[in-house]
Amino acid sequence: MYQLLIVDDEIHAVRAVQAGVDWAELSISHIHVAHSTKQAMRIFDEHLIDIMICDIEMPQSSGLELLSWVRERHSLTQSIFLTCHSSFAYAQEALQLGSLDYMLKPVKFNELRAVVLRGIEMINEKRDQQISMIENQYFANLWHTNRSILMERFWQEVMDQSVSSPERIRDVLHRKNLPIRETESFLPILIFVQRWAEKLNAQDKRLMEYALLNAADHMILHGDEHGQLVRMSSDVFVALLPLREQTGNLMEDMRQLCEIYIESCNRYFRCDLSCYVGEKGWIHEMAIRYNSLICMKDSNLNRSNHVFFLSEDLKSSESIDVLQMNVWLKMLEQGAYDAILAEAERYLNSLKEVVGLKAEVLEQFFQNFLQMIYSFIQFKEWQAYQVLGEAIAIEQMSQAIRSVTDLQIWVKYALDQTIKFCYVTEDTQSVMDRILTFIKQHLDEAISREDIARHVNWHPDYLSRRFKKETGKSLVEFIVEEKIAMAKELLVTTNMSVSDIALSVGYSNFSYFSKIFKHGVHMNPNQYRKSQRSELYY
Repeated sequence: MYQLLIVDDEIHAVRAVQAGVDWAELSISHIHVAHSTKQAMRIFDEHLIDIMICDIEMPQSSGLELLSWVRERHSLTQSIFLTCHSSFAYAQEALQLGSLDYMLKPVKFNELRAVVLRGIEMINEKRDQQISMIENQYFANLWHTNRSILMERFWQEVMDQSVSSPERIRDVLHRKNLPIRETESFLPILIFVQRWAEKLNAQDKRLMEYALLNAADHMILHGDEHGQLVRMSSDVFVALLPLREQTGNLMEDMRQLCEIYIESCNRYFRCDLSCYVGEKGWIHEMAIRYNSLICMKDSNLNRSNHVFFLSEDLKSSESIDVLQMNVWLKMLEQGAYDAILAEAERYLNSLKEVVGLKAEVLEQFFQNFLQMIYSFIQFKEWQAYQVLGEAIAIEQMSQAIRSVTDLQIWVKYALDQTIKFCYVTEDTQSVMDRILTFIKQHLDEAISREDIARHVNWHPDYLSRRFKKETGKSLVEFIVEEKIAMAKELLVTTNMSVSDIALSVGYSNFSYFSKIFKHGVHMNPNQYRKSQRSELYY
């Protein structure tokens, strides 16, 4: 719908124009009337006028002056002049100011209708041009703002082979107006985050990933607008370095850049990661290059914070015997946590030195270790999920076999959870009572830690740790104190010789007994006997 303004100081002329044309048929929805240029200007300020029919000669100000004012402020408005004079000068000036037409009064209404229709067509054409210009500017701004997103999405489609053929790649690059050519070659570098120093929530992890990508863009790609960093998963990123004329040793340069990048990430972002440098190729070859790097990454089970090259062949290791853990199960039943952990650490550390370690070795160790824990839990008649918690979550178990270090972390965590559950559920006081009773019943013997451990079915290491935790004293300290207490009582209440008393509390060496006694009481046995008896008689 359109709005029309009729400007004429003659009322009858205005009424004639209003009545002479079926304006509704031309989609004119509103007709405004002005009898002076000032009145016309006010209407322009309040309404969007599409077509103006204006008399040239009016009091105070002419129609030509009004048209000049309209051209400056309302460029889409189409103007038609009506006049009683056929002066060529008027017509020439009107047309120079952009008037649609110049018509003599009395106007023929069929001709006026035709001119107005032409004006409407011009209005529509200008509107379309303006809309197109706005849309083009909008999409240009949108593309500029989202260029990196469009680029990343393109490369993701290339990597997962949604876009694979050179022809298809050329078509997508052209359609999305991406600033690279299908004839450019790239060097892919896969960045794999192996672990974070601490557990991150979802928001912190996104921030850290953003920091890693920014650092890689700066340190590896050097901000090259044709280069791209692509997020393939939460811990796998690919840097695509455009290759032009290269000087020097490209691979050695990449080794140095990646080593500096890894060191910076270790220091500032507190994570372990490795870089896998592939082989250069065209865009349509990047999917194959990427898959090769993924295979290389999956084959690396025992090295962190390292730069690997696809050209360096990681040969598979020979078969490695996986430990059988029946002995470890017995040790666990006796509480030998430290011994099991030490053995596991020793074995897994040895795997770190194996070149081309096979994933099957870690998987077999993991399964055997988990089976050992399950057997112990079943022996105790507990529920696995209560004991191990997150250790048996699918995500945690998948993480455990990604590398030797991850497996070491999981083994320690699983053992920690198991031993903590033991602490909570065991009747500690009952076991301690049995230990204390055994010691007191065998003070006349040389009591060993192993003897007590066998009595309560605990491992000696576990016994020492638990006894210290419950009493605040080591087993040796406690046994010596009990023996001296018994010796002191015998010295005061009997006439037994010191050597016989020494034998009675398990010391066959008299000199050693005297030394131990004096260390604990600050006098030798005879001095102690005399001091105590003199106090009695006194």
